[in-house]
Amino acid sequence: MKDNTSIYVLSLLLAMTFVGSVSAQRRQVAEWRDGDYVVRRYIIPDDKQHSEVYEIHYAVNSSAADDSGVNGDVMVSLDRFFEELKSDTLRHVKSIAIAGYASPDGTVSFNTELARRRAQQLSTMLAHRYNLRGTDIVITSYVEPWSATTDAIEHSTLSNRGALVNIVNAKEAPMVVDGRLKRDGAAWQYLKSDVLPDMRRAVVTVSYTEDVMQEDMEYSPMELFVEELVVVEEPQKGKDRREHHDNDAHHKHKRDDRRKVIILNEWEGVIYDAGASGDCCAVEYCYMNNDKSKRKNLHK
Repeated sequence: MKDNTSIYVLSLLLAMTFVGSVSAQRRQVAEWRDGDYVVRRYIIPDDKQHSEVYEIHYAVNSSAADDSGVNGDVMVSLDRFFEELKSDTLRHVKSIAIAGYASPDGTVSFNTELARRRAQQLSTMLAHRYNLRGTDIVITSYVEPWSATTDAIEHSTLSNRGALVNIVNAKEAPMVVDGRLKRDGAAWQYLKSDVLPDMRRAVVTVSYTEDVMQEDMEYSPMELFVEELVVVEEPQKGKDRREHHDNDAHHKHKRDDRRKVIILNEWEGVIYDAGASGDCCAVEYCYMNNDKSKRKNLHK
């Protein structure tokens, strides 16, 4: 029979360990007061990997990536992604990988070099375009095998689909398969126009992590305390010294007995004037770090 008490205690300990781990990792980036609450903003690191994948296509036998035409929309998306990375402090790029591909038609040596050049030249272009100098970009290259055309052939309207699938999957040298396919005019035309162009490509994969923004609110009523207000007024010209003295005494009395500063916090306070007028008192909201104020009357 299971001990439910032990299970509960174990679950509680695991939960406390998790919360403690998260709290230790999170970093406070801002704090402000909202009425009777203190709001704190934290950033919590998240190691979960995300990725964005972009595919660039090439003309036959070419390693120059055209940023218009068929690649126009892809380059717009790439531009937007890297522009957002500059302003998004929560995203952190972990790696960039570029894989260059060549279609199987032609000689193996030429295709191998072509696939490598596609990856290399695209890497150089992106580093310059997005100021990625110093970023580690991993480059790989591949020549697609003829067997990669199997699915396209099976879903085509060619009458001899079965025979063609046997040809592309035969254990023969790529150039031998190339020659046999070219002898079938309809099959070769289909492969040349509908299948092989999609294999002439490079794939860009950007892997990144994205931190989490969290806000906590803590109930913390503001404690009010009274501090004497210092009132400074220049005496008016044309008055005698006695009148100056009386005004100073009046101001001192006002300073001592009537007007008080109530400091709310380090950012704001209020000036309380008990003798402002008749049956009401005046309260002036002061912003401690600048000269802005807003005054309103509060009836007793």
